[in-house]
Amino acid sequence: MSEIFYLSRKNYEKMREELDELKKIKAQLSEEIGEAARQGDLKENAEYVAAKEKQAETLSKINDLEIRLRNTQITDDLDVDRTEARIGATVTIEDLSDGEQTTYTLVGSMESNPDEGRLSVKTPLASGILGCKEGDTFEVSLPKSKRKYKLVKLEYK
Repeated sequence: MSEIFYLSRKNYEKMREELDELKKIKAQLSEEIGEAARQGDLKENAEYVAAKEKQAETLSKINDLEIRLRNTQITDDLDVDRTEARIGATVTIEDLSDGEQTTYTLVGSMESNPDEGRLSVKTPLASGILGCKEGDTFEVSLPKSKRKYKLVKLEYK
């Protein structure tokens, strides 16, 4: 069974646009390869070799995007209990050891970027958050230590 990828509708549409653009590039490369092939000896034809390499790279990207899009679940469409932290939720957590508060949006692995506040649900921290309700405390085993947190705020935007 294929892995399911979780994406927001916005990022799903970006991937569709990228796929459309790659398909246009593929068509252009086919023309370039045909033109280079008409120029004679293909072993000595640098333009032909370069175009074939670019075509292989483009076909690989197209295949990868098509697989990901086919196996994508759009998080905006998920029917989840909005009283619990689930993918798509924006949460503010408090580290109980120092009182520091951090806000994250729980996302699929393809959208993860902790520096921008997007935390993959596959991370240890997000795994601890999932299923919690506002006000709950939870413990997370991180690489260096165990930490206790409190879910201060839970919202779905």
